Amino acid sequence: MTWTPLRDRLNNLPLVLAGPILRRTEANAVTVWIALKESRTVYLAVFDTTKKLLLTGNRKTIQLGIHLHVVAVTAKAESNVLSSGENYLYNLAFDPGETLNKPGILNSSGSVEDITYPPYNLPSFALPPTNLNHLRIIHGSCRKAHGESIDALATLDKMIKEALIQDPKKRPHQLFLTGDQIYADDVADALLFMLIDASQTLLGWSEVLPDVENIQELNPGKRNKLATHIAGLTSSLTKLNKISDIAKSHLFTFGEFSAMYLFAWCDALWTKPEDLPTFADVNLNAPGKRKDIALFNEEVGYLQQFKITLKEIRRALANIPTYMIFDDHEITDDWYLNMAWCDRVLTKPLGRRVLQNGMLAYAVFQAWGNTPDQFTEGQPGDALLKAAAAWSASKGENIEYEKEIAYRLALPTVADIINNNPRGIPHTDNNIKWHYTVTSPGYEVIVLDTRTWREFPGKDFDFPALLGAKGCDEQISKVVRHPNTKVTFLISPGPVIGVPFLEEIQKTVKSVSQQLGTVAWGFDPEAWSLDDAAFERLFASLTLRALPTQKSRVIILSGDVHYSFAARLQYSATRPFESLEKVDTELVVAQFTSSSLKNEVKGIGGSHSLHTKGFLPIEFIKNLPTSKIIAWENKGGKELEIGISYTMMDNTVQSFPWRVKGSPAVINLLKERIWHTALKITEKPEWLYRIDFLLAKEEKFTQPPGSRFVQPISIIAPLPGQARKEFLEKYLAIAKNDRDFRGKWGHGKQIVGVNNIGEITFELIDGKEIAVQTLWWRLESWEKDKLLEPFPLTRCEVSLLFDDKDYPMADILKERFTLENFFKEPF
Repeated sequence: MTWTPLRDRLNNLPLVLAGPILRRTEANAVTVWIALKESRTVYLAVFDTTKKLLLTGNRKTIQLGIHLHVVAVTAKAESNVLSSGENYLYNLAFDPGETLNKPGILNSSGSVEDITYPPYNLPSFALPPTNLNHLRIIHGSCRKAHGESIDALATLDKMIKEALIQDPKKRPHQLFLTGDQIYADDVADALLFMLIDASQTLLGWSEVLPDVENIQELNPGKRNKLATHIAGLTSSLTKLNKISDIAKSHLFTFGEFSAMYLFAWCDALWTKPEDLPTFADVNLNAPGKRKDIALFNEEVGYLQQFKITLKEIRRALANIPTYMIFDDHEITDDWYLNMAWCDRVLTKPLGRRVLQNGMLAYAVFQAWGNTPDQFTEGQPGDALLKAAAAWSASKGENIEYEKEIAYRLALPTVADIINNNPRGIPHTDNNIKWHYTVTSPGYEVIVLDTRTWREFPGKDFDFPALLGAKGCDEQISKVVRHPNTKVTFLISPGPVIGVPFLEEIQKTVKSVSQQLGTVAWGFDPEAWSLDDAAFERLFASLTLRALPTQKSRVIILSGDVHYSFAARLQYSATRPFESLEKVDTELVVAQFTSSSLKNEVKGIGGSHSLHTKGFLPIEFIKNLPTSKIIAWENKGGKELEIGISYTMMDNTVQSFPWRVKGSPAVINLLKERIWHTALKITEKPEWLYRIDFLLAKEEKFTQPPGSRFVQPISIIAPLPGQARKEFLEKYLAIAKNDRDFRGKWGHGKQIVGVNNIGEITFELIDGKEIAVQTLWWRLESWEKDKLLEPFPLTRCEVSLLFDDKDYPMADILKERFTLENFFKEPF
């Protein structure tokens, strides 16, 4: 068990340091991302399954360091060449005449088995089918290397492998990683130690950071002061506004951010699990407290688990079109949380440098593959890549290149934000655009950037609008909707429809923290619904862009919150928020949240608590939360009289004008009816909607006969459309905690709070169109402290019907308690 620095291992490593990762894939273009230790021109060729050549392309790597060369290469044709629903293969070549199967490219042997699945001897993929009922989309978020338990992203390997064995047409078609693909702000000391080592070797230079006077404070485990006080970052600020030690190993340099991505996606740079650095290695043999050593060793244990599954993850990412979008942890916790945060961080040179380094790394390692056209000659992304290469060649000393990077990333000053109208981050056509769309037969995907297009209304500590009016127009309203679009997928890193009691906590914390003169950063008060205008504008924009179609369907995919659940929203409007014209339109929304891939938390207040308790963590409450909303734009926000309220006082019914304030003016009727005997609405709502939080499907399983203490074995999972019962019963037969899962209120029936990954499919059940989220997670093995393999355990069905009797829209305005209880004449 000996740690060996990368410089001593580099010559024995293959050419490929990470990848290939299959990225944006269309009928006429395929993009593959890869990182190499030497400069190359990379050639991409795409074939059908008979090895007929269909597409070709090439691009030279950009040099980010002496031994770090990265490229997203695209093979493209003028017309559509690839067909929907069909499987294809691809290969890469590197000058002079090297291919993936040459020794020293992927590995010393020249085998490509690390990135291929039988029956193919090259990496493969399929374009989405034309029939939505055959579509299979995977999504997940929040993947922290030293997070607890097993990495759920490895589940993707099982999905692809088993589908290709049983029915290649049913392989997963697209993967959406919806935020926090890395954690830059919460890094294990041992991992930062390896990243610093890798950064210095790969780049060949060490970045000089502003305002760092004592370089010893850059050592692993020693960075909390720099992060919190010198950079102004808030990762270590707790719910009680105390300073914890979370940011003790925060990523700072561009090399560290880059190395993190290489370590997150591939095992090439890792040592064997048993050879990870020890506490003595990281702390230069300095004595440590027992609790510090215990924490270090616990983190190393989770890192060892992380490393072991990287082979499966690498293979999966090479074989499915993968799309990504940031949330905050790619850069730092609370990134652009509110105006107060911006003022705290953007005024500090070290804070600005950390943001710039994180955003630049995201551009190279994630955004390039999302929007490859944006990185072609003459485009903002190409200018950014050239500036990054030149800045690295200058060893980070050229100020002009640094300014160019900041300009292309649209890294603002506080003055830029304040002077922008409305207050928010300004954008120009010369900046990188992080949001994007993906169009496939029958559906479209709109991927939102809810970080850099937010607005900061009100006071400095007020809730942000995750998407301001300009951002909503840019990212939704201006997106041309194809007339054959049946479903719109909306990727929002954070859930649009949040769990009610958690959002109420956020509102309460904001109120209390303002009164006490503190800010509870730890509560992450940035949910969509915390700013009424942003929430209502989002659904109005989705509704209006679907016109002249009167009815449209939206599937929201989200992550962020470290638990998974499903909700349904149905919306009807005659004049949506900020609309200039009257309309008559409806919207059905299925929201599916999948999180975390690797960041579950045990103990009170952790995600495990939600896993066992569900939406309402109070034992005697068994009803699912529901909201019934009526609303008006009410320009100017003054009092608007909307009806009459009736209340019993001294055995007499008293009536009062029913008024509401704000723009928009929004009423949750379920809450209002708690406090009033009856309500009469006289001002017709301009729009209304209902939100229903859903239980997973209750499935009946029989108890298997015989001994339950059987050895864990691999159980084939059901493919979409197959009957689940037989497969699940075999899995439950080898699970230690299957009784928890079988019960009506069993674990995972409302909220899945352990590491998981979501699978989205569509079905027609009893004539009803259904969107389905199947969550894959693990039950316990009979082997001590072991988990079984992941399995599709929790299935939630959301009706896409507009007139579903289980969710009647007419029920919103229907009175349950009227004055008939008090007068003989009907009310």
